[in-house]
Amino acid sequence: MVIVKRGGREFAIDGYVKKVLDRCKSIVKFDWDMVFIIDGIEGCGKSCMAQLLGYYVDPTLNNSRIVFTAEKFKQAILNAEKYQAVIFDESYQGLSSRGAMSFVNKNLISMMAEIRQKNLFIFVVMPCVFDLDRYISLHRSRGLWHCYTNKFQRGYVKFYNIDLKKKLIMNGKKYYSYAFPKPNFKARFSKFYADNEIEYKKNKSGSLEDREDSEELQLNKRKNQVELFKRLQGLEDIDLKHDLKMKILDLKRSTYYIWLRKFNLNEEF
Repeated sequence: MVIVKRGGREFAIDGYVKKVLDRCKSIVKFDWDMVFIIDGIEGCGKSCMAQLLGYYVDPTLNNSRIVFTAEKFKQAILNAEKYQAVIFDESYQGLSSRGAMSFVNKNLISMMAEIRQKNLFIFVVMPCVFDLDRYISLHRSRGLWHCYTNKFQRGYVKFYNIDLKKKLIMNGKKYYSYAFPKPNFKARFSKFYADNEIEYKKNKSGSLEDREDSEELQLNKRKNQVELFKRLQGLEDIDLKHDLKMKILDLKRSTYYIWLRKFNLNEEF
């Protein structure tokens, strides 16, 4: 471990981790951005690792740029200044893991141009890299920090650079395996919060509750749409055009015709 001073704070960081981050800080000055993925099982310390990485490259990092929702992620990107860090913390799961991953993928992709323009450091905290859109995981992110536990002890991380990360995803996707290839290096890290810990945990807890409420509303909306869709298709005595049905259901054209095909084939949707 190396003791460093950043933003008026003194803390320990692994020498190999410091070397990677120092190089990244130099590279962004040449009109690049840095998108990193931090993944690992629940409770392994990945949120603390993300804050350690983020604070080292940007000592101005605070809880306003450690976010948990699509809206706040977009706002943090728009409000960020050049070379600042933003952490998109998806370390918890809402009602649906598939919904959570879709949430990450769509919003990351939509904000990539802004991230590049401002030369930002983006740290995406999530349960598993294999669930991330391949555009982000394979092509857009610069590396993977895989956090794990050792005999139930937190604070362990493996780093995969862009090339090894690609090999890992291509080889491990089928079985969600991190066995091959070996990482560039292994390191240790300590519990770390970039800003007030109590405020961070309060924000995280509040966002989880909001997410659950939001996803429950979305599930109910979908159930109602499906039920109404089936009823509309069953109205044989009223000639409703497909375009009108789409407007009634508030469905995209592509979604509508996917549902129509499944309905005609008597498939579940």
